[in-house]
Amino acid sequence: MKRKRLPLHNNKWVRRIHAWAGFATLTLMLLYGLTGLWLQHRAVLSLPGPHTEKSSEEIVLSTPLASPDELKALLQRRYADMFEEGRPQITPPQTLPTPSGPLTLPARWELRGVTLSESVAASYVEGTLLVRTELQQANVAASLNRLHRGMGTGLPWQLVGDLAALAMLLLALTSLLMWNKLHGPAGRGIVLLLLGALVTVLVALL
Repeated sequence: MKRKRLPLHNNKWVRRIHAWAGFATLTLMLLYGLTGLWLQHRAVLSLPGPHTEKSSEEIVLSTPLASPDELKALLQRRYADMFEEGRPQITPPQTLPTPSGPLTLPARWELRGVTLSESVAASYVEGTLLVRTELQQANVAASLNRLHRGMGTGLPWQLVGDLAALAMLLLALTSLLMWNKLHGPAGRGIVLLLLGALVTVLVALL
C-alpha cells in the first residue's frame, strides 16, 4: 500500500519559500550568531566584553517642574533623540513614621533613554530645583549586546526583527515539509517538531 504524503511535498513553491526565507534571515542569523558567540565566550577567549563609561550630571532649574511631561521635554532638548519613546516612571508620595511624627516624601519621577551607543537615566523629586542624570557610554561589545537584545534600536529594527521571526517560522515549516519527503510520513516529522519545541522550552526554563 502506498504511503500517503502531504500534498505540498513536491510543490516548487515550498522550496522557493524556503530559499527566500533563508536568504531574508541570513544577515540577522549571522549577526545573532557572531554576537552570541562573542558574548558567550568572552571570558574564555581574549575578547573585549561589554563595558560602559559612567558619568553623572546635574541640571539646576529656575522653577520646579510642573509635570512628568515637562521633565521629558527638558531631557529631549538636552539629549537629542534619546527620550522619544520613553515613558516617565512615577513613584507617588509616601508617608513614613519617624520619632518626631509622620514624614511625607515627595513624588519621584524617573525617565530612561537608550540608544545603541549610550544611555541616560534621569530622576527628579517633585517640587525641587534639581534633575540628576546618570550617563553610560557603551563600547563596541556593549553596543552589539544592545543590538542583540533589541535595546535602543527603535521601531525600524523592531519591524525587521518581526519580519525575520516570521521568515524563520516559514523556514522551519518548509524544512519540515521537505524533511518528510526524504525521511518518511508526515506524522513522524510533526512528532519530532513537537518534541524539539518541548525540549527547547524545558532548556530555556531550566
